Amino acid sequence: MALNVFDHDEYRPPVWKSYLYQLQQEAPHPRRITCTSEVENRPKYYGREFHGMISREEADQLLSQAEGSYLIRESQRQPGTYTLALRFGNQTRNFRLYHDGKHFVGEKRFESIHDLVTDGLITLYIETKAAEYIAKMTINPIYERVGYTTLNQEPTLKKLLPHSPEMPDGPVPVKDGRNMEER
Repeated sequence: MALNVFDHDEYRPPVWKSYLYQLQQEAPHPRRITCTSEVENRPKYYGREFHGMISREEADQLLSQAEGSYLIRESQRQPGTYTLALRFGNQTRNFRLYHDGKHFVGEKRFESIHDLVTDGLITLYIETKAAEYIAKMTINPIYERVGYTTLNQEPTLKKLLPHSPEMPDGPVPVKDGRNMEER
């Protein structure tokens, strides 16, 4: 009996990408909280979202307006270091902010603070809404079922043969248009 493409027993990989894309679209959008006063000693790579040396409480009050709002402040505990304060999940989260030509709080670097915040909000949202879903993706990889691992394995014979410098890795050299084995 031939396997019908529509048999109920056939493996159908989950549609991971569309669900994660949908969640990405639902994530809160960045809302810059601009500073209305002039701030002395503002680093040239920060814009109007820089509020100077304000407390966590002041930042929390400013950010309570909307989900996704953000600002940058100078740390009171460690002057000369900067904090990205971000509103997510009805609470203010504070991240140590770095700049080396690009902005970053972790490994990923961004051209603008807006891009960094956008990525951060999407990441936080997906981690919040799809943590179990992502865990299933890593526990139940689909690669073995679709042949990925078998396609990328070395042939068993090649693994079993000892590697010798006299034996070439590629095909047997051709001489006079005939294979050496045919002689």
